[in-house]
Amino acid sequence: MAKVPVHELRKLILPLETAVDAVLELDSEQGGSLAFGLILEAKIESEPEPGLMLIVQRRGSDSTEERKFTLPILAAAFIRYCWKCRIPLPRHGSKRIEIASEGFIFTIEGTVEVIRRHGALPQQKGGPAPAASQGASASAPREQASPETPAAAAPAPAVPLPSTPAPEQAVA
Repeated sequence: MAKVPVHELRKLILPLETAVDAVLELDSEQGGSLAFGLILEAKIESEPEPGLMLIVQRRGSDSTEERKFTLPILAAAFIRYCWKCRIPLPRHGSKRIEIASEGFIFTIEGTVEVIRRHGALPQQKGGPAPAASQGASASAPREQASPETPAAAAPAPAVPLPSTPAPEQAVA
């Protein structure tokens, strides 16, 4: 059966407050105590290593603790946070995180192929046939994009993250 591609590009903009919630939740789940302290300062750092810096005062103490969360740790915290808040995320696809003026941008990009529900499309005049109009034969050559076709915009520099499966959902 012939298939058509669906390209998905999701950008989640997570402000500083959301990033702090996500890392505190992750720290708490891993047995940490940051969530029980008083947050004195939260800031986004870009140099020398990009990430989130928290300065927390321990409960019942005057001592403070500085904790730096790198971009890969933030990505893990965002995935877990979205899962707990029931924000659906695709399991497969490339994941990137970058710093923005709003906070952090978490990007997930992937392509899936679904079964075509229509017959082949007619060839367009003066241009290449769309990929979906190619015949069902696997031996049919694909046409190359013409020079007039605009190139896809290059993504902004970001930290690529390995694809990780989503945690299994608990049955309540």
